Amino acid sequence: MWSTGRCPWLVDHNLRIIFAVPGIVLATVFVTFPSVARSLIPSMQAQGNEEEQAARVLGASGWHILWRVTLPNVKWALLYGVILANARAMGDFGAVSVASGHVRGKTNIVPLHVEVLYNEYNFVAAFAVASLLALLAIVTLAIKSLLEWKLRSVSSSRRFYARS
Repeated sequence: MWSTGRCPWLVDHNLRIIFAVPGIVLATVFVTFPSVARSLIPSMQAQGNEEEQAARVLGASGWHILWRVTLPNVKWALLYGVILANARAMGDFGAVSVASGHVRGKTNIVPLHVEVLYNEYNFVAAFAVASLLALLAIVTLAIKSLLEWKLRSVSSSRRFYARS
């Protein structure tokens, strides 16, 4: 059965990955999560793990350490990474195009919809949808700039208090 490239359990339960929404989600995750990692890893390395170790010594559970110690310290870097991932997901064309199958109304995303409209010579609708996508990109850029400003102010205040 595996030689045909099909998982028997998925076939028995009528679950589809490729050319369905789970395939789009998986493709988007693989394409966008490096943006989150690129913003989180340097922030976490600069911060160190002394606070997490202290919480562990004091008896905190792993989930408690995550929610009460780690996430509050990296919330701005995490939010920045999510904004970058969102921007990448909005404009992604390649991986999602392959995984989605272009099923109109089910697995079509905005960039693919613009292509379909353009190929159907429906230029007005293609321009309208592309303009909406551009507006979302501008909003994302504004939020990214605001977060960069917030990250700079948070890091400069930490350096100020570290010197004191």
